[in-house]
Amino acid sequence: MPKQFQTRVEANIRNKHYTITAEEYFDGPGNRASLWLLSNNSQNALIYDYANNQILYVVNGACNASNLSLDTNSLLFGGLSGNGVPHVYSTSGALEFAKRNGLAYMGQTTVRGVDVDHWQSCMTWDILFANFTLDYFFTVPNWTDPVTQPQIPVRAIIRGRNFNFNDGTWHDFEHFYDYFDFRNQLWADDSVFKTPKGMVCANRKQTRPVPQLMGQYSYREEIINKGGKQESQADVWYDYAYQLVRFDYRPSASVYPFWSTDAASEIHDYVTGIAYAIDRTIGNCTIMPIENATFTASLNKTQTTDGRPEFFLKMKNASQLFYLDNTTYTYEGQRKCRDMNCDVFISNRNDFHLDGYGTFNSTFEYYFLANDWTAVNNVGYSTQQSTNVPIRLDITSESWVGYAASYNIYNFDQEHPALSSFDITTCFNPDQRMNFRIDFPDTYDDGTYKYKKVFMEKIILLITQLTKISPIRVQKTSFTMLPDNSFFIGTLLEVPPPTVFYRRIPGVYMQFSNDKALTTDDEYGCASQCNQNTDFICNSFDYCPGTKSCTLSKTHTEDGKLTDSSGQCDHFARTVNNPSLLITLAQAWQILRDIVIHGSFKIPMTLDAGAQKTYTASTITNDVLRSDTRQPSSSSVLFQFRAQINKAIPGYDDLILTGMAIDDCAAACYNQEEWVCNSFEFHFDSGWCVLSKLHPDEMPNIIKNQQFVDLYIRKYTAAFNQIPGTTVLSSSDAIYQNIFSSDECAKLCVDYDGFNCKSFDYCDDISTCFLGKTHYYDVPKANIQADPMCSHYSLKYLYDFIKYSRKVIQNKDDRIIAGVSVDQCAKLCVDEETFSCASFDYCGNVTECRLSTAAMKGIGQVTLEQQDWCDVYTRQTFPDGTPYVANPQKYYNLPKQDTSKKYTGGAMAGIAFAMLIIGVLLAGGILYGYMRYKAKAGDDMTIQFSKKEESDS
Repeated sequence: MPKQFQTRVEANIRNKHYTITAEEYFDGPGNRASLWLLSNNSQNALIYDYANNQILYVVNGACNASNLSLDTNSLLFGGLSGNGVPHVYSTSGALEFAKRNGLAYMGQTTVRGVDVDHWQSCMTWDILFANFTLDYFFTVPNWTDPVTQPQIPVRAIIRGRNFNFNDGTWHDFEHFYDYFDFRNQLWADDSVFKTPKGMVCANRKQTRPVPQLMGQYSYREEIINKGGKQESQADVWYDYAYQLVRFDYRPSASVYPFWSTDAASEIHDYVTGIAYAIDRTIGNCTIMPIENATFTASLNKTQTTDGRPEFFLKMKNASQLFYLDNTTYTYEGQRKCRDMNCDVFISNRNDFHLDGYGTFNSTFEYYFLANDWTAVNNVGYSTQQSTNVPIRLDITSESWVGYAASYNIYNFDQEHPALSSFDITTCFNPDQRMNFRIDFPDTYDDGTYKYKKVFMEKIILLITQLTKISPIRVQKTSFTMLPDNSFFIGTLLEVPPPTVFYRRIPGVYMQFSNDKALTTDDEYGCASQCNQNTDFICNSFDYCPGTKSCTLSKTHTEDGKLTDSSGQCDHFARTVNNPSLLITLAQAWQILRDIVIHGSFKIPMTLDAGAQKTYTASTITNDVLRSDTRQPSSSSVLFQFRAQINKAIPGYDDLILTGMAIDDCAAACYNQEEWVCNSFEFHFDSGWCVLSKLHPDEMPNIIKNQQFVDLYIRKYTAAFNQIPGTTVLSSSDAIYQNIFSSDECAKLCVDYDGFNCKSFDYCDDISTCFLGKTHYYDVPKANIQADPMCSHYSLKYLYDFIKYSRKVIQNKDDRIIAGVSVDQCAKLCVDEETFSCASFDYCGNVTECRLSTAAMKGIGQVTLEQQDWCDVYTRQTFPDGTPYVANPQKYYNLPKQDTSKKYTGGAMAGIAFAMLIIGVLLAGGILYGYMRYKAKAGDDMTIQFSKKEESDS
């Protein structure tokens, strides 16, 4: 007989006049077997777990486990080995057992039209108190069967008697077993050896403990509500050490605290018992006490010394949050889930609750990634692989509840979530925040750099320990390591309002006795008195607005004798059992500052090879500007630079600015007047802006890799408009050869001292650069030549101006144009003919251009005022390169009128007539010229024509 087989069986129990059909599965190497029975239109099963000496009965939708070695049904597939351990026999082994009891060959016969060998044994099974004959019928060797097995079973007949202890008599029995569709290997999958999905088996042995999770993790879950036909998602960040939980979801109804169904975040701080509900669409934030109904909270019940009940909330531990704390889980074996091998654990429990329902039973079936599979995530900072990874949870409630849901779990990472994941900064006004920086001067190398995250976590933890504040009040943290210094930047938040430390029970007066009575104007004042009370730890209070009475109590309770239920008073109970963390922002800052100044802020670190080193903070300052919002007025300056990500030029720091946004850093480099800034580094984790005179293209070998730092190299061609396929300056005296890029040529123009360079030609085929004095539209048209191998670059009109960021010239607007870019605004100022445009304001938030005759030259002429969204551009040169003065006559070179000569009326009429004719002719010429050159590439501006001076060259 094969070591594995499956077959269908028809069992006719003649003495009881009924038929059972069955599917039998036998796996010798796997030491397992099962029998699936169909009787009275009900399918039941016997599952043999020889490895754990148990047989599992699945009968009428329920499952129960029995000791295999003591169960009579074990005789169907085997017995005990010599050492008493259950062992599965092959079918041939069973026949050998029969042979030892007198098995005899009875010759050949025919069964169901099949030629068979007939074997018979006369047997006594003491465990059944039965005597019987066993007849086996196998196909004869020369009979060809479907699976080409030499001999397969066809029928078995059992006839005998057994003793019934219930009535004390012997009973005759006769069973016929016919075998069909015998297969000499297992075609069915492993599910035939497992209990049905979602079925808990009573008395089943716990062969493996349910996995336990670490104290921190983050994950995304997909929730499939089968009854409600709804799919939803949620993201969860959990950190038991910090006592913080965040979950992002979309509320199913527009109710408190969001009053919308937009995407929302809830952050629960169990150090203080406070929840922060943030609408992620519009940024609204509601600060409130954590409610008992939340899935992250558990109720801790205690008693006072005189036996009164006390209640407070605490954060569920890592296993409780996943409902893994229950000891009734049993291991089912392995199943496939999302095409992965998973270890499956199952439990019946009654601690799963739904709103509107009382207590009910639910089945929890958990899928964890099998140990021979590896989970590699892309969300962790250091841990790439995880064990005990939950994959799926199926919950099925009792039928009268009708709840059935599946929770698919993705991106599971068992690291401490970054504190930025619990960002509540938007819940506090700017005057309730304080930015600060702590410096740690020392030497840092690559071996130290990899411990950067650990270093930062230790700093945060030490700050919270020293200042006695919740970790969630240390926000916007970053840590930067340089070769000879490192610094930590963070934002301290104010203590939340006093009322949110307490849960309100409206309309009742619940104290057993008042430990202190006060009078306050409102519940806010009463909560403050409870928080600040020094006579005893105040854990609850009552406030009655009618009498303005405030009564404080040591008792931490929501229960007790109601001494007043008139609805005129409210009871407030502290949410968590931790009343000490009420340090204000000013107090926390003073504590932290004193500790650093006294040299007591020390961070011990364990580095490579177990090396121990302590880093001591040297300085602390709150003079830190953190720009959270990019200002559009200066963002265009960033386009003057090309970026190299995660690069730096160490040692070339000519000026370091702190607390800046990246666009402000670009503007600082571009507007540097004392020297030429050719590049800058921006440190994203600290807001450091490092300006440098060096243009890295000149020394590319000094560029190094550095995380969280981007290198921006000045792109000189960004200041010019390109007219491809054109030359203008072929007769220029300022010619440079062996110039290998247009950007290098642009730099020569910007840095040129011989004259005020306003344009250049660059011919790539001959690597030659020609510099010019004027803009493209200021040169004689005869100088403009077509050349497909060259391009002309004309300096944008914006670069005839100097910029003053975040300023305006107040009440000096001569003309306002909306909906234009800053480059267009500069062009409008240059082309303005009705007045001499000396400067303009440009406000990026409304794209508004304000032209003005007000100049920045001269003491006291104008005053700049601060304005976050606007910049002032003051004019420096005319388009021909000459310095600008507020005198349009100089630029247009118009002859001065001779007021000594007088004209008669007739003369004036003649001049008028002549000018009319000249005007008509001039207009026709300009129109012809415009139409002829309309197709030429320009500077993307609307061009106006005016009289120009001839080029000196």
